[in-house]
Amino acid sequence: MKIVFFTNEYSHSQLPASGGVGSFLKTMAEGMTKLGHEVHVFGFSKRPVNFNDEGITFKFLKKYSKQFPLSEFLRSLSGTLNIKNAERYFLKKERQYLAKQLKTYCVKNDIDIIESFVFNGFTAFWDNSTPLVIRFHGSRGFWHHYLGAKKEVHKIFMEQLALENTPYTVAVSAFSAQAVKDIYNIKIDKIIPNGIDAKLFSPNLNLSEMEQSVFYFGTLSEAKGVDTLCQVFNTLIEAFPKATLHLIGRGSEFLDHLKQHVLSKKALQNMSYHGPKQLEELPDLLNQASVLVFPSRNETFGLIVTESMALGKPVIASNIPAFKEIITTNENGFIAESQEDYIKYISRMFTDSEEKKRISKNAREQVLDSFTKDIMIQKSIAYYQNILNT
Repeated sequence: MKIVFFTNEYSHSQLPASGGVGSFLKTMAEGMTKLGHEVHVFGFSKRPVNFNDEGITFKFLKKYSKQFPLSEFLRSLSGTLNIKNAERYFLKKERQYLAKQLKTYCVKNDIDIIESFVFNGFTAFWDNSTPLVIRFHGSRGFWHHYLGAKKEVHKIFMEQLALENTPYTVAVSAFSAQAVKDIYNIKIDKIIPNGIDAKLFSPNLNLSEMEQSVFYFGTLSEAKGVDTLCQVFNTLIEAFPKATLHLIGRGSEFLDHLKQHVLSKKALQNMSYHGPKQLEELPDLLNQASVLVFPSRNETFGLIVTESMALGKPVIASNIPAFKEIITTNENGFIAESQEDYIKYISRMFTDSEEKKRISKNAREQVLDSFTKDIMIQKSIAYYQNILNT
């Protein structure tokens, strides 16, 4: 099977730092290549890129706004002048251009199937001449509906078109399938939980754990609840003066906000920022954690949660539906409903070593049973094959 992943992000050292979707696509691409499928990663980025690595073909065009600066200037000017529907016009032009480039690439390389994502609706004008699978990892509509973000009407409209223009849709959790129904009135065709590389994310006994260390990785933002984590740490450090907080991920502007307005003086002294990291760099860092905390306001799945659990680490996460599909409190981790809960569970993991061992062991077993990349890839290939057969 010849597969192309159409994207604007991917976790690779030759590409800009990526988020969870980039890590997901790396896992999918490498796993499918090892099973003998021909994998292409095609998309757009700040600069053009063209290379091969580990049997995967990469081709990224220069992003539309960089290729067509006059169009970008007019788009920006029309926004400033508040010209009605001008943004939709320019978004449509960009997506029609992307569809044309994708079609050319698919025909040239005799591609069997495409996978992409919903966010920003980049595939809104794809004609399904090659079957397109859209996997819902999140979207502008999701941000607005569940997180109260500004309603970017035109981009959400493009997401709606992207979902309507293919019958092949995948959700990564039961919650995210319902979210698509609630937001776009689209019924998801298939649910395939995200899977992680349990070999890459595995316990490393050669690395010493930092005593009383709290780790977070992912985008630094209010939506991810990093401000809540910092408030929790302000209280925690009063009871555990040697405790340390470690933040990993993109978001330097929000980090400045946290330093100036959220973290106490004492907490700031014990906080370390490690910057954004590629996927393969994370396990060595995270294996040094005492506990990992994810206070996100909402998620479509919990990739960061399953990666952490696979390391055999206790995870404390927010009380949201996607996380509750993975974690059962007091069995394989903890769901916190308040700042007091975070403090209580972190304190327990700092002081009760036997309980910590039990939770950590159960956490990894849960991932191996239900959330490995092998399970996800096999289900995805079966879904692709079913599409091609019919």
